[in-house]
Amino acid sequence: MGFFKKLFGFGKKDEDTQAPVDPREYLLRETESVLNADPAVSQVTRLPGEYGLGFLYHGKEMRTYLENLFAETREVSPEERTRIIERFISAISNPGGSSLTWEEARERLLPVPRAASFGGQMPTGAHASSFMVEKRTLPFLRELLVVDLPETSMYVQPDLLQQWGVSVDEAFQAAYAHLDTLRDVGVELQEERPSPLWSVDSNDTYEASRLLLPGFLASFAGKVKGRPVAAIPTRSMMLITGDQDPVMLERLCDVAEREHEASSRGISFALYTVDDAGRVVPYRRPGDDALAQRIRGNHARFAMVEYGEQKALLEAQHQSSELDVFVASFSVIVRDRDSRPISWCSWGREVDSMLPETDVVIIEAAREGSDELCMVPFAEVLRLAGHCLTPVPGAWPPRHRTLSWPDDAVLEQLRAATVDPGSIVDP
Repeated sequence: MGFFKKLFGFGKKDEDTQAPVDPREYLLRETESVLNADPAVSQVTRLPGEYGLGFLYHGKEMRTYLENLFAETREVSPEERTRIIERFISAISNPGGSSLTWEEARERLLPVPRAASFGGQMPTGAHASSFMVEKRTLPFLRELLVVDLPETSMYVQPDLLQQWGVSVDEAFQAAYAHLDTLRDVGVELQEERPSPLWSVDSNDTYEASRLLLPGFLASFAGKVKGRPVAAIPTRSMMLITGDQDPVMLERLCDVAEREHEASSRGISFALYTVDDAGRVVPYRRPGDDALAQRIRGNHARFAMVEYGEQKALLEAQHQSSELDVFVASFSVIVRDRDSRPISWCSWGREVDSMLPETDVVIIEAAREGSDELCMVPFAEVLRLAGHCLTPVPGAWPPRHRTLSWPDDAVLEQLRAATVDPGSIVDP
């Protein structure tokens, strides 16, 4: 039985039904148990249509949503999970963060990077205010805000900003200002030869947050060999080297892959650098050598994982609402001649679909009497057939829902834009 299954009882038999217990149900039951054990809590109930619980605390009505808690605890040990649940309930019952004034909170705000799938399905409809405050500055990552409290970190929700009377931009600027006071804490030169390797070892679990601090990664220009490149495989790890040393880049890939795989709080196994303006961007190594393809492959695998998580959530939502929409997969092929990864999705004739953003779209563009398939760059699909698509509201990573099938004239243009996979290069 796998590690995840062991921890959450997936595959274990329910005592009454002898059916496997879903991990999300397992966490829900354990949280209910912790609440029911608290003498100050009464009337614990499940929220209809939501992944959360309602309860009375000293007679006061309260609600808590468990998506974030599920993400936080999905791969920790049972003992650690219980401790996290207890801290979570304590923070909800005694909401130190929400009782802070803006003047007090601004000194505790910090930005944190998380994978796009972090938190899973968020509450919708009447309780949409429980969404986490976020920015989307890097592909497949979310930039969230937390209030750093003595016993825990509390993710900031929009209703808290309303309570403080501040905008999202103001809150993030305060978080960056706070993080800037920690800029140099724990930054150490780990190795000087064959070329410099730097790390952030601040022991505050905000090491990876430094990537979000404007100018931080760019400040390593001149301290490393070439353009700075960073890895943030986990919340408590950030490593930086230069793009002109292939040996160090290989090591950075090794560490990012290994630490992300081993961590219950992984962020990304892809690499990041800065553009000419000093902004953080995904790192893609020029050329077609094995290292360049490995780095491209890690970005593609990261995208596949995040789109896969999103697909599962969307399909579950569609099933519960009986919505018949095809959620297209983000798939990857590897080119024979140089092992270059090429991402693709499919758009079928007259099929209501949600398409991920991929290198190419395989379109069923057959003429009468043929079964022709066209491989068209995604950018060209948007340019030529953008009127047939619309962005899926709130989707991150982004998706586009099909509105209509292209007419014959547009299909002819799409056929003309068909590419051979062997000709695809970096944009």
